[in-house]
Amino acid sequence: MTRILFKEGLFEEIEGKPTLIGSKCRSCGQAFFPSKLVCLNCMSTEVELIRLSRDGKLYTYTTVYMNSEHFSSPYTIGWIELREGIRIFSQIRGWQEQPLRIGMDMRIYVETLWQNGDNEVVGFVFRPQPERVWP
Repeated sequence: MTRILFKEGLFEEIEGKPTLIGSKCRSCGQAFFPSKLVCLNCMSTEVELIRLSRDGKLYTYTTVYMNSEHFSSPYTIGWIELREGIRIFSQIRGWQEQPLRIGMDMRIYVETLWQNGDNEVVGFVFRPQPERVWP
């Protein structure tokens, strides 16, 4: 089975830990995902690639009860808000084991999205993190 990235340049894995690749404007500080060559806020070309936070908060989500080309229902998609102030649209997995709640902690993972013949198409997904129990 050959692993194929869903799309090049969206993420990288360092020591088995995935991180999204975004960009940040050196002029106004605005962050973007996916990365941009020009700042969409101030139109500056002074942008740099950055590694975005691995963790975020669930901003909103919905569960889809209709099959799509690559996903059997039900599956969940949503927006994850990162520390950098940007929201990432992603498939959310693990919601059956850890019920979702707006504002809950989420973390990025790289997983097989679907299989295409002898190829595994891989990409990023977010999963809920266990709730902290305070003594």
